[in-house]
Amino acid sequence: MASYEKQQPPPQPPVNAAPYYAYPAPQQPYYAPPPPPPPAPRRSGPGCLLCFVFKVIALVIIALGAATLVLWLILRPGAVRATAVSATLSRFDLAEGVRGGEGVLQYNLTVDVRVRNPNRFRIHYEYAEAQASYDGERFGYDPVEPFYLERKGERIVTAAFGGSSVVDDRGALRSYRRERGDGFYYVKVRLYADLGFKVRVFNARRKSKISCTLRLPVPNASATPVPTMLGTRCAVDF
Repeated sequence: MASYEKQQPPPQPPVNAAPYYAYPAPQQPYYAPPPPPPPAPRRSGPGCLLCFVFKVIALVIIALGAATLVLWLILRPGAVRATAVSATLSRFDLAEGVRGGEGVLQYNLTVDVRVRNPNRFRIHYEYAEAQASYDGERFGYDPVEPFYLERKGERIVTAAFGGSSVVDDRGALRSYRRERGDGFYYVKVRLYADLGFKVRVFNARRKSKISCTLRLPVPNASATPVPTMLGTRCAVDF
């Protein structure tokens, strides 16, 4: 007879144990994102077109101004250089007039001024005039023909003054007597000009003034007038 083992029944939970239930983990509440704002309405009509045109014009002006400034800084136009080379004073007589405090000046003066252009572009002297003064009183005027000053070039400008002029200043008469005794007159010659020049594709205009203070010997009425070599540097307002 075969023998067998008696099977043991499975263990039973205690009668007094509390039942165990598995609960799911609590979930976080879901908040939906706010809806995006509606797109701004597109402007249309003549007002929007006018704003666009203004913006284009402003951008073009700014671009041209920047290009002009850069080109100007690269080329950097310099002032012309001027030197009074020679002068001929054949007559310079100041006599006291009939009325007190007034004199009459009779003069004959020719001045050669060398003007040099240090720039890489030529300058056009569209209008130029020369003026002569003595002791602050202007007595002579001479228009100068328009001319071109080539780049890195120079030119001799001649101004001729002749005639008589009323000098309404007693101080000029005193200066004249003193300087006549010293043997030299101090005469100032100025050259006023309207300049035009072209830098690449840009045209520009300026006003210029050249001032030369000349020390001229008292002329000898009995001798033939000869030029006085000066070599005087002139002040240039360019």
